[in-house]
Amino acid sequence: MTEYTSIKEILEKTGTYTGLTVGVSMQPLLHEHRDNIIVVRPEGRLEKYDVALYVTARGKYIMHRVIEVHNDHYIIMGDNLLKREYVTDDMICGKLIGFYKNGKRYVDCENSKLYKFYSKLIVAIIPIKPALFFVRRGLGYIKRKILKLFGKGK
Repeated sequence: MTEYTSIKEILEKTGTYTGLTVGVSMQPLLHEHRDNIIVVRPEGRLEKYDVALYVTARGKYIMHRVIEVHNDHYIIMGDNLLKREYVTDDMICGKLIGFYKNGKRYVDCENSKLYKFYSKLIVAIIPIKPALFFVRRGLGYIKRKILKLFGKGK
């Protein structure tokens, strides 16, 4: 069995990488250490809504969604983030083509109508994401206060 030193090397040699996710930037689509991703070496340039795997100058692997395609770069953002990233083709090493939710149900990113709807929706709500995050944070604060209140009442 051949041993590889990086995901990029696996993709270059075999064309496909599978593994568990790390991080929360792609929630609710992908959950850390629960969902098994299938990534392939991309053929040609990526398109809007694709989920790209890229490597930073420091060697960190990041998987985020393409929200804009330009001639010399992409604008990419995690589904659970507000920050946009500018990524060039030479940084891209893979493209998500599918994943297993909780290791069970397979989601085909290239053919699933529900997945494609989700992808378009998550990009469409980008302008209101800051407000949604603010509301979510506020609801979390209220929930913690109520739990603390009832926790003291016992």
